[in-house]
Amino acid sequence: MGVPAGGGPADKPAIARAGARFAGEFDEPVAEAPRLPRFDDQVASEDASGPRVRPYVLTGGRTQSTYELALETLVNVRADARWTGTALNSEYQPVRAVCQRTVSVAEVAATLSIPLGVARVLLSDMAELGLLHIHGTERTAEGRPPMALMRRVLDGLQRL
Repeated sequence: MGVPAGGGPADKPAIARAGARFAGEFDEPVAEAPRLPRFDDQVASEDASGPRVRPYVLTGGRTQSTYELALETLVNVRADARWTGTALNSEYQPVRAVCQRTVSVAEVAATLSIPLGVARVLLSDMAELGLLHIHGTERTAEGRPPMALMRRVLDGLQRL
C-alpha cells in the first residue's frame, strides 16, 4: 500500500506522498528566490562613515512632543529661521532637508525612515526653536478632520 505495482520501496510512491498527483512533475529542487536588499544593508552601504544611532537616541528617549502633531499636520522650514547653535544639530539637518517644502508629519517620518513618535518630537523641538512653521489642522465641531481632507487622503491612497 502506497507503493506502485511492480515497484519496490526504492521506487517513487504514487500515494501518500505530498504532491503525488503531479507524478514527478516537481522533482527538481526549487530555485532560491533572489535575495532582496534589506533596508539595513542599504543604509550600511550608503553611510558606512560612522556608527548607526537608534532612532529614540535622537530624542533622548522622549516619545511625547510639546505640540499635538497629527499625521496630517503640515510643516515646513521657516524662511526666517536661524540655523545656528542648537539648530545645527545633526538630527535636525535631515528634517530640515525634507521640510524645505510643506509636508505632513507622516511624510517626514516615512521619508527619513524613523518612527512617527521620533518625527513628532524632532518637529516639535524644531518648532520651539523657531525653525519650523506648523500649519493648523482643520477640525469640525465634533473634533474630526473635515470631509474634504478625508476625500483628499482617500484619493491619494487610491492613486498608490
